[in-house]
Amino acid sequence: MLKALKNKKDFRKKLLITLGILALIQIASGIPTPGVNTAYFRLLLKSNGTLGMFNALSGNGLQSLSITMLSITPYITSSIILQLMCSIIPSLGEIQKDGETGRKKFKMYTVILGAALAAIEAVGFAVGFGQRGLLLSYKWYWVLCVSLIWFVMAIVLMLAGEYIEEKAFGNGISLILLCNILSSYPSDFSSVYTRFLKSKTPKEMALRIAFISICVILLFVFTVVIQETEKRLTVRYSGKLQGCVSDEDSYFPIKLCPGTVVPIILASSIISIPSMVALFWEKSSKYWFVKAMDTSNWFSPAHPSYSVGAVIYFLLIIGFSYFYTQYILNPLEISNQLSRSGGVFPDITPGKATVDYIKSELRWIIGLGALAMCVVAFIPCILSNVFDLSKLSFAGSSIIIITGVFIETKDKFLAEIQSCLLYTSPSPRDSTSS
Repeated sequence: MLKALKNKKDFRKKLLITLGILALIQIASGIPTPGVNTAYFRLLLKSNGTLGMFNALSGNGLQSLSITMLSITPYITSSIILQLMCSIIPSLGEIQKDGETGRKKFKMYTVILGAALAAIEAVGFAVGFGQRGLLLSYKWYWVLCVSLIWFVMAIVLMLAGEYIEEKAFGNGISLILLCNILSSYPSDFSSVYTRFLKSKTPKEMALRIAFISICVILLFVFTVVIQETEKRLTVRYSGKLQGCVSDEDSYFPIKLCPGTVVPIILASSIISIPSMVALFWEKSSKYWFVKAMDTSNWFSPAHPSYSVGAVIYFLLIIGFSYFYTQYILNPLEISNQLSRSGGVFPDITPGKATVDYIKSELRWIIGLGALAMCVVAFIPCILSNVFDLSKLSFAGSSIIIITGVFIETKDKFLAEIQSCLLYTSPSPRDSTSS
């Protein structure tokens, strides 16, 4: 396999370009923004767990206030907004179905909306927090300078992601997001070491390392399983061959979690609104509801009433799982596609009965998948509060993103290797001549 891949210079070039761009982005994420107090958000992030996920998605950009602070979060937000709008505006949804031209046009809309969101976020941070100590000197030119740096770097990262996907290897936005999350691992391991391993005997340290490693591996395995698990609905196609009627069975796959991490991101965005309001309006931080929406207060024995926020978070994940699945897996569209291709579900008549059958199957599959996602999403909250740890990047929504990107990239890599093997395999004529 590797020998075949080694002979394909184009793919090696694409791979090197991808790795080079990702390396440059990580270097840029370590460059502090000029004129800002880089320690401004560090204490805030330790006391506010809700903002931890956004800090991880930006590659610790919020904590270090680097020039790539916004990272690709505006692009991710714009992508989710446009996908949800497709269910409200049918003409927007039709653009995606218009082949390669429609796909490029939809991506252009995503970048434009992402740029607008980046501008709003950059100015919002510079103005809103600048006069509270974020900027070393709260002057209009420093506000403009810092806003432009964050805005321009967000655009650069969006275009870099698109370039990787079009000209290099892999899904650029996903790979940038993956590198951002992985860059948070050292600080997570430092927190685990300080809490569980520091000042322990070698024997006790070895046992604890083994236990923690097993738990992390099991968490990864569980996340991979729920993302790869699918139910296959049998589809029967009827055809005629030399005067005989023959039936051929195929299947329609339904993933256990078709929405992957999108429902969790949407739920986290809703949950984070009170915390974001409290950052700008300090008086609101004293309200019970704001404290209940802060994940760092959940499952706290001292304040059990704040765990009501966890119940709201749970219900939001379940609700968004069903809502988003209705957009990406529309039972009526699936039924129409089967009718056009001559396929039917065994013992299910075409039309309304097929739509009802798909709905009933989706209902329990998505419900089970949403519960599994809730288990993964709540693990960092429980660990952080029970064991007094900071937000962990190797758990929760981050691990869902990591495993999803790894699976996607692995499939593309194996497909590339397979094409290399087909390309380099000798033809029968060559083998006989030799």
